Amino acid sequence: MRKSKFVMQVVAGLGVALVSVALLGLARAAEKPLSSDDVLLLLLAGASTDKMLTLIEQRGIDFRMNPDLAQKFHNAGADDLVIEALTKAEVKAQTTPPAAPSTAPPAASAPPAAPPAESPTSSDIRPSADSTELATSASPSAAKPKAKLPPLPDPNPAEIQKIIWEFAAKEKVFREARNNYTYHQLNKISELNESGEVVGVFQQEWDILFNDDGTRVERVTYAPPDTLKRILVTKEDLDNMRNIQPFVLTTDELAEYDVKYLGHVRVDEITAYVFDVRPKEIKKNRLYFQGRVWVDDRDLQIVKSEGKTVPEMKTKKGENLFPRFTTYREQIDGKFWFPTYTIANDTLYFATGPVAIKQIIRYTDYKQFKSKVRILSTEAADAPPTPTPGTLPPKK
Repeated sequence: MRKSKFVMQVVAGLGVALVSVALLGLARAAEKPLSSDDVLLLLLAGASTDKMLTLIEQRGIDFRMNPDLAQKFHNAGADDLVIEALTKAEVKAQTTPPAAPSTAPPAASAPPAAPPAESPTSSDIRPSADSTELATSASPSAAKPKAKLPPLPDPNPAEIQKIIWEFAAKEKVFREARNNYTYHQLNKISELNESGEVVGVFQQEWDILFNDDGTRVERVTYAPPDTLKRILVTKEDLDNMRNIQPFVLTTDELAEYDVKYLGHVRVDEITAYVFDVRPKEIKKNRLYFQGRVWVDDRDLQIVKSEGKTVPEMKTKKGENLFPRFTTYREQIDGKFWFPTYTIANDTLYFATGPVAIKQIIRYTDYKQFKSKVRILSTEAADAPPTPTPGTLPPKK
């Protein structure tokens, strides 16, 4: 997103606090110091810096900061003030109450972050729990302690390289398959004020179809007037929606990325390998994904990706910044995991002040295109042909 030219003097300090559910759970155990899971939950829920600083000062923490935790919290949205406060916070032991009758109620746990209002309800959608720490689904502060599951085995270095190559090869097959599907894509960007209220919206809906000669086209089916006030949606943002946010890493792009194995984890009802993915080199007029991917350890396909588009563009002509996002996939046809939902709750820090946004992308109605089917009265799309993932549309 680019800052609107009409509001370059906008006052700094805008933000968003979408943390009611997380704070409710924490309030139920207000006497306890914050655990690392509590901190991560608050950050993923979008707690403001002021709220984080207040809770850290009031509650203290029950863990000691280290570089890995600092990086984890930073990736989840913590700024330098929060990291510094956590580093200096008083470390308190989790207090165990005196022996109580067996009827005493167990300590309540912080609930998982609530899904956004517009999120799908399918149980196949993976929760965005622990985007950076390789944790199991059990919480140390759970009301009823669950039997601790044994750690999942880690593959050896040779097996890791084989897994990377195999999932990239399957991603290439998946991309080719997806290119033979029609689907509907909803793209919505909401601009928020300092109270978290929506003050402007960009929305477009696309049908990805094939015309009579089999050419793939993108048809805009709904596009109400853009009411964004402080930001502009650019060509790069549209390219981001088409190619980066539904991230696919195939053998064709593998040489352009450093892929580092992070662990073997349980995510909802599946088990997955987690990899850190970063571009080796930023080339001119290219967009890249930087973040983490979760790869199902049976199907060896990406089931979740979380990160952001890089590089952010800052020139004399303006700034083009991208939000941090999470994309979830579902198994649509019994063979491939298709992107179905992308969510971004972020603040874009422009030189003239921050702007809080929420982005939703939904991919629905996947249907395999059959060559004998004729799609009539399809309007030719005005958009240029879909570029190779990671590339910008040519400048006009």
